[in-house]
Amino acid sequence: MPVATQDTSCPLIFTGTCYISFYILILKNDPMPMIMRILLIIHVVLGGVGLVAFWVPIFSRKGGPAHRLFGKVYKACAYTVFATAGLAVLLRAGWYLAEGHTLATRPEAFGFLLFLGYLALVTFVVVRHGVLVLQHKQDPRELGTPLSTWLARSAIAASAVVVAYAVLVSPTNKIILYALSPIGMLTGIGILRYISKPPQTPRAWMYEHLGSMIGGGIAFHTAFAVFGSTRLFDIGLDGWIGVIPWIAPAAIGIPGTILWTRHYRRKFGELA
Repeated sequence: MPVATQDTSCPLIFTGTCYISFYILILKNDPMPMIMRILLIIHVVLGGVGLVAFWVPIFSRKGGPAHRLFGKVYKACAYTVFATAGLAVLLRAGWYLAEGHTLATRPEAFGFLLFLGYLALVTFVVVRHGVLVLQHKQDPRELGTPLSTWLARSAIAASAVVVAYAVLVSPTNKIILYALSPIGMLTGIGILRYISKPPQTPRAWMYEHLGSMIGGGIAFHTAFAVFGSTRLFDIGLDGWIGVIPWIAPAAIGIPGTILWTRHYRRKFGELA
């Protein structure tokens, strides 16, 4: 067993090394303050590690050693990515304001920061929920703590803020804000519904865990599709085609989650 764990960790080491090298090359001539460089490197490296760690539980035996180990790695990466993204967004926004920029002069830039903060928040909320579900399998109502309720409502509120920004400020990238704004609302409503009543089936916790962790994976893949792939492979996507990396992970992941959940419901005889 220790040998298997060591072998499966190699992709994580390789990915982390590649991301570190790549972003050091990119950031060496970037004028941003050092603290923001450090946050960005941490964010990108652990985002890459989390991206790889996400797939190990998908293909490994459910509940087995690899599933548990890399599930913990994925959770740690998701939490760190949320923290670094939130801090980086605040610092970048402060930098813009210090340089005299406003929503009127740089609506796209501020909209971009708003979306990044929104994506990070929703990722944290859904992954945290997916982890806690395993600790309260028998009665989901035990999850209804003030913090969990507040976080679910914050995801809903964040969706509303994203839509409001797109409507009132109307940046050129508003189509992206519109397209992905429902994710936070659906996440928050789904969590509130789950923690408000007894389990509907014996394995309701499993389906909730599955959907939540894949939801976090969609956010990881969205970030990679938008920032990582286009820069690593020097892909320039203009016009409406440029929207594809933003929405493709959700367009694939959400139906995939539904189909996979139906597969397990049918397997365990819990398909209504």
